[in-house]
Amino acid sequence: MRTTVLVSEQQDSIRCNVCQWRCALEQGETGRCLVRRREGDAIVALSDGMVSAATIGPVEDYGFRHFFPDSMVLAVGSWGTPFPQHQNDSHHALIPDDPARQRRLDPHRLVQFAQERLVRGLIWAFNDAVVNQEYLLDALRLARAGSRITGIVTGGLWTKAALDQVGPYLDGINLMLYGFRTESYERLTGIKEWRGILAGIEHAVKRWDCHVEITTPIATGINDSAAEIKDIADWIVATLGPQVPWRLIPTLDSDTSAAVHAREIAQKSSLSYVYGADPTEPTRCPSCGWAVIERSGASVRMVGVLDGRCDNCGSELGLRLSVFKQRRE
Repeated sequence: MRTTVLVSEQQDSIRCNVCQWRCALEQGETGRCLVRRREGDAIVALSDGMVSAATIGPVEDYGFRHFFPDSMVLAVGSWGTPFPQHQNDSHHALIPDDPARQRRLDPHRLVQFAQERLVRGLIWAFNDAVVNQEYLLDALRLARAGSRITGIVTGGLWTKAALDQVGPYLDGINLMLYGFRTESYERLTGIKEWRGILAGIEHAVKRWDCHVEITTPIATGINDSAAEIKDIADWIVATLGPQVPWRLIPTLDSDTSAAVHAREIAQKSSLSYVYGADPTEPTRCPSCGWAVIERSGASVRMVGVLDGRCDNCGSELGLRLSVFKQRRE
């Protein structure tokens, strides 16, 4: 097991600087993520190299709508989450006690498998990659070296230092944004300090040219108020731009009508693309209404796109279709 590089020494502890909890750990203590522990003079990454799940499928299965549409990807995950509320609900939060389930896969083999199966890229999806920094960095770096696209599904609780390590090798982010109120975040994730997530995703876009899409799980009576939905929409437009796709989906234990109503509110904003939970929903040009991406079950087709623009009216669509990232200072 590797040790954590992003640390700072305190008087009686070592501080982990991988995620925004910044846990100060004394001997034998485990961080909030439950996958990093103080051992001696170092913090050990307990889940390093472990794979909790892996499968091949369309990139759309992981919430992306404008990120290399109709691409097959290798989706993987490890163990751990920075959100306490998810540690009892997620199947990929806790490292299993059974050694047989503690499967390890070398990052070189991971990327080699993606190349052998001729998939377009690698998506970290089954747990929050923020807590698997070392394994994630190796996998992304090797995937990009092998001309594969890279993406993650994350709650975005990384530190700037952690993001700057992976940023050069990260193409796409599906940010799970749980609300725009402290009460919403505390109830849905277990954290109170959430605005650092917004700063992090802005940094990912403006410094590292990461393509970003937003997904908000709507929980009835928690984050579905008109004011909160409007505030999220206004933040996306002002900070990331009106072409960033926003998907609003119901949580597993919520009334689907709450998500439908939230989407109706969001559609009144300046955002060009607001999606619901329907996986067959097409993408239409915001200027002329032309269907540019059609979705039907497992089939996705770009039918009205020419060089990233609407084939009907020529409007820029805001799709990420190139592996080349813009260099930004």
